[in-house]
Amino acid sequence: MDTPLSTPPRTPDTKTTIQITDIRSSTHDISLLEELEESLSATPPRFPSLLLWDEKGLQHFEAVTYSPEYYLTNCEIDLLKQHSNKIAEEIAPGSIVLELGSGCLRKIKILLDALEAQRKPVSYYALDLNRSELERTLNDISPSSFRYVKCHGLLGTYDDGQRWLQHRPFVGRPKCILSLGSTIGSSPPPEAAEFLRGFAKAVKSSTERTMFVVGIDGCQDTDKVWLAYNDSKGCNSRFISNLLLHANKVLGYEAFDPKDWKVEGDWNAQCGSHDQFLIPQRDLVASGVDLKKGVGLYVVSSYKFDEEEQEKLWEDAGLELRSCWSTEPHKYTLNVLSVDGRP
Repeated sequence: MDTPLSTPPRTPDTKTTIQITDIRSSTHDISLLEELEESLSATPPRFPSLLLWDEKGLQHFEAVTYSPEYYLTNCEIDLLKQHSNKIAEEIAPGSIVLELGSGCLRKIKILLDALEAQRKPVSYYALDLNRSELERTLNDISPSSFRYVKCHGLLGTYDDGQRWLQHRPFVGRPKCILSLGSTIGSSPPPEAAEFLRGFAKAVKSSTERTMFVVGIDGCQDTDKVWLAYNDSKGCNSRFISNLLLHANKVLGYEAFDPKDWKVEGDWNAQCGSHDQFLIPQRDLVASGVDLKKGVGLYVVSSYKFDEEEQEKLWEDAGLELRSCWSTEPHKYTLNVLSVDGRP
């Protein structure tokens, strides 16, 4: 990977044995292949965004979070530094703390340190799609230094995570579900609400406290948003382009040559989203599908929720807002919520 200068160098250290539990469906690999083939044969053809998140993709995205133009991470870090003690106070002892799409753990480390300082015994679970990256990032936060916080990894998708939460050993335990990094912004508002509602339903039978901590980007400044996804060092472009290499692995042959493709972003003012596409630079045939030069294949969107849209999101998801903190001027918010007003 081409690592930008702003990314801290990786230095080898003594690793702790990390418990990684594979909660994936037995049909995971088959489903990803089917989703790719269906997406390519759709009208218009597109790429499934799930292909972004292999080992290299996670590493490329971590580099994106260190680029100075990508304000989302620094905004969230600032909010966590200011309010992690308050959030930790709200988390009940004995809680399952589940982070959805954990990625690089430098943000959650701030909250885990606050929980440790408050001597809160909790079980932290990082949910993501790549075993080696889970092992690396969990080791990066030095889990052996914690006495009260126990760290674990979960290998699986969001759907796998919902099913896992409903397993008998976890029913009745208090829970804190975290969606940081404006991950929720990868879906349009109705789908984002359904996503949160799915996790709310997964824990609804619990009689114990259940809370959500959700980061959302509310920036409406077109220039700032554009630069965040079109950084000067090309970190985001490498992240998106890596999807092509992952697609080749899923298909089992070299269907895509990254040199034949260009990454292009577009600010969709009507939807309030930055959309990203992969554009073929010549006519191509992939998986039996004709792809025309210059006609982009959709990859992923990053939606920006203003205050009114955030209020509707919580209502539609069946969540009640308890605390909200925001940065200026980006309007990035960190939100603490409960299920149906449950304390």
